[in-house]
Amino acid sequence: MNTIALRLLGAVLASTLPTMATLANDSTAGVELNEPAPMGLGTELRNGLYSRLYLLYYSTHQHLKEAPLNPDNFLDLPGTQAALNARLDLHLDFRRWALSIRPRVDGMRNKWDLGPMAGTSDTQSSMYINEWFLRYRPVDSLSISGGRENLQWGPSVILSTSNPFNRNNGRNNPQLELPGLEFVRAVWIPNAQWSLSAIANTGLGHIKPAALGASNQPTGSATLTPDVPTSKFTKTYALKLDYTGSATYFSLIPSSRRGDRTRYGFFGGWHLSDAWHVYAEGSDASGGFQGQTGASYTLRSGPTLGVEYLRNNGGCRDLPLLACFETGAVKSTDSLYRRNYLMMQISDNTTFRDLDLVFRITHNQNDRSNRLSLILDYGVDDNAELYLIANRYHGDTETEFGSLLRYSVFAGIGYTF
Repeated sequence: MNTIALRLLGAVLASTLPTMATLANDSTAGVELNEPAPMGLGTELRNGLYSRLYLLYYSTHQHLKEAPLNPDNFLDLPGTQAALNARLDLHLDFRRWALSIRPRVDGMRNKWDLGPMAGTSDTQSSMYINEWFLRYRPVDSLSISGGRENLQWGPSVILSTSNPFNRNNGRNNPQLELPGLEFVRAVWIPNAQWSLSAIANTGLGHIKPAALGASNQPTGSATLTPDVPTSKFTKTYALKLDYTGSATYFSLIPSSRRGDRTRYGFFGGWHLSDAWHVYAEGSDASGGFQGQTGASYTLRSGPTLGVEYLRNNGGCRDLPLLACFETGAVKSTDSLYRRNYLMMQISDNTTFRDLDLVFRITHNQNDRSNRLSLILDYGVDDNAELYLIANRYHGDTETEFGSLLRYSVFAGIGYTF
């Protein structure tokens, strides 16, 4: 019985194996026939190209104060601005190369309500490249780039105190672009947790040194507040070591500028749970230590509550604000003028459909002045967005937040092509 069964099995296999071999050959042949043809150079370039055109129209109104810091509008601050920004973003990835360029066309009309220019207006326009870079990857873990970029990092809201190039993080008005600075960078990423960057800041981009100004009083124009004098520019060099884990992250940023001592910056955070996040950021800048610590908690219903404290040892604590400038205790390029600040905010992008909302209070603990900020971003459809940013300032004319403005309102509409 067993012999007969074995003979029958052998006969079946003998008749089946040639068929299986034929099917295997046919399958292999089919794969070879269906392999895609090599991609042409033109197709490869088209697949790596990204483009975006964004138009932003906005109007800003600022109610100016008559104050010792700005008597009879000595600073020539406009009361009303209307502007149209055209922002074109072009990016190309080609093999181990990447090229990005962001040209801008700005048109602005200013009108003055206070001071010698009251009742007058003017129109300005400009064309420039806000950012661009050329990047090359000789190996997968290393990239080398040069160009003009807006380098931002850190978890803090009020300022980015660890950034030696520009402490202004633009969060007072997220719709206005911060200007790019000239950088040469090398970034090494040996694994998913660690990276090391060598950064050289070689120029101010299209911004002139005399145009640098303080950012603590927002206007319709984005301002730049790097830690440099207004009369000249000095190159700055930095290393940035980053670690990113499953629940923690930190960075160390030593930097150096000619004529100044080495500065050490840092930031880090810890996600205690899905709801809780705590962080710290700071640096031992030449004017004194600047440091921030903060925490946020996300409610089950969606909104996030945040609090942040900033210590600015280089600030002016007791003198009236004008006296702070006259004695040299602070200068116009300082991002903030006092020493102690407390920020509280609520942010929500879930309660109301297509609406992002931020309400923020920044309290100056030294002169008891306050800035209340409301930031709204409403998505009309896939292409259009509406913006409203309102600030209310409380404090007498000798305080920081009460020294220039009573309130400011920014309203705009953006459209993406």
